[in-house]
Amino acid sequence: MVVVDRRGAGLGSSILAEVEHRAATLGTVRLHLLTTTAAPFFRRHGYRPADRASAPPTISGTAEFSSLCPASAAYLVKSVA
Repeated sequence: MVVVDRRGAGLGSSILAEVEHRAATLGTVRLHLLTTTAAPFFRRHGYRPADRASAPPTISGTAEFSSLCPASAAYLVKSVA
C-alpha cells in the first residue's frame, strides 16, 4: 500500500509492474489477489474480476482466501505469461 500523501505519483503502478515482471520471470502464469479497497486500481492494470468458486485449490486453500479476507473482498486475476 502506498501512503496517502504519495498516492497519484505512480509508485503503486511501478511496484506492481516490478512484481508482475518478477513473477513472469519466475514462470508464474497467473496472478491472483483479494482486495477490499483497491479493486479499481488493479482493474486499471489489467486484473479482471473472477468468481471465488473458480479459484484453484492452491489459492482457495490459503488462510487469506478461506478465512482472513472477508467474503466481500474482490477476487481478481491476471495472466502474466
